[in-house]
Amino acid sequence: MDINVRKIADLAALEIDKEKYSDFEAQFMDMIKMVSDLPECSEYDIIPEPMELRDDIVECSDISQSELLGNACEIVKDCFTAPQTVEY
Repeated sequence: MDINVRKIADLAALEIDKEKYSDFEAQFMDMIKMVSDLPECSEYDIIPEPMELRDDIVECSDISQSELLGNACEIVKDCFTAPQTVEY
């Protein structure tokens, strides 16, 4: 199996010296071997447990919504916004 360390580094936005490519290739091969040695299991072997969600309780009501939103870079319909990270 060929491992393209340069492509992996580019995808992960890592700067790796060309002299270290062989070291990283060996480490990647070790990881692939470790994963391939894991026992097979079917989806029926795993018993799903429901996730427990915490109650959404306001614990500190000393701060008003307008004070909280005052720190936001951008507000839309009284909510914080964030830059889009996934392209559709």
